[in-house]
Amino acid sequence: MAASNGAVSGSQTLARGLSALKLIGEASTSLTVSELGAALGIHRSMAYRLVRTLEEHGFVTRTASGALELGVQLASLARNVARDLQAAAAPALAAVANELGMTAFLVGYDGEAAVTLSTAEPDGPDATVAQRPGSRHAIDRGAPGRVIRSQLDPVSHPPKAFELSHDEIIAGLSSVAVPLRTHDRRPASLAVVYITRERDLDAIARCLTAAAARVERALG
Repeated sequence: MAASNGAVSGSQTLARGLSALKLIGEASTSLTVSELGAALGIHRSMAYRLVRTLEEHGFVTRTASGALELGVQLASLARNVARDLQAAAAPALAAVANELGMTAFLVGYDGEAAVTLSTAEPDGPDATVAQRPGSRHAIDRGAPGRVIRSQLDPVSHPPKAFELSHDEIIAGLSSVAVPLRTHDRRPASLAVVYITRERDLDAIARCLTAAAARVERALG
């Protein structure tokens, strides 16, 4: 009986850790440890122990202000997901980033949320918006998420040539995304993110669509 209780306790701890990573990754604003504990329904001291464990393994980091962010270990794991897709997309992402002067990124679907798999930033000194591999957000929020949602449920959410988002995931940022059709029908999207200001959205979408076509040809 004791072994059974231990297994249940271990599963509960693992479930909390996974839930914590999802909350941190999907939060529209940075969470503190106290806010994370409240969202998980656990005491603050337990939340601190959980965060320390995740920090020790590189899954979570804390900024100087105490805000929680996903750690580099998650980015490392994301790089090992869909390697063939990421390899095919890498040249196209780099070309988009340099042509548009924006951060370009590849987004996949993990069964629950849209996940950034890989990114590319333009050459040169211009400031761009960082997009960390492993970042997650719900498929009903943000341009790449809605592109993936339309691939999963085209009847309820008819596909569009491209999707736009403004201030949805992070205030002050906008995104344009197009669908990427993989040979094995994995939902995916190519997107860019940039500081919100007036842009030629049609031109951005054309650039992304052409890049998606190159990736699709590379995948065969």
